[in-house]
Amino acid sequence: MRQLLVVVLAAAALASTGHAQATDHQPLVFVADLQGRFVAPAAVESGATAKATGVLVGDRFTVHGSFTGLSSALRDAVKTPNDPGVHLHRGAPGTTTPYFHGLQVRLNADERSGIFFGVATLTDEQKKALLGAEAYVDIHTVKFGPGEVRDQWRPLNQDAAARLLAELGASHPHGLTGRLCH
Repeated sequence: MRQLLVVVLAAAALASTGHAQATDHQPLVFVADLQGRFVAPAAVESGATAKATGVLVGDRFTVHGSFTGLSSALRDAVKTPNDPGVHLHRGAPGTTTPYFHGLQVRLNADERSGIFFGVATLTDEQKKALLGAEAYVDIHTVKFGPGEVRDQWRPLNQDAAARLLAELGASHPHGLTGRLCH
């Protein structure tokens, strides 16, 4: 039974990536707790919240999350329904940058809550930003165009993130200790 479980999990991992990963590419889990106080260039007063988990395997970053309590509809839901306003960005806390990947969204009936998900293939620079706590996820709404909630991605295993970052020839200027900066 245990061998069957291992085979099923390995097949699921292979199917989700579309190809086999090298054995040295261990999954690295990231989390984000999106809040209005982390939005840049200025914090926003919002009761909205969101939580996200990302898994990095090789250069593929798989994201799943949920949100609730948005003040208004997603900013781009009508104009670009395939990219309604939940994005991955490179950037340090307090900065705003163009996004590099839009996530898919499934709204609940209230259109102010739902889930988001997607898979991004990262460049080396995007991967360095993610590993160095200089990448973030945010949700843009009609009321708060620059973003209603946001957070920096934080690795659960900071030592593994620091090792991968060093392998890429980069280091994080703030170090990977404690709760990473927002």
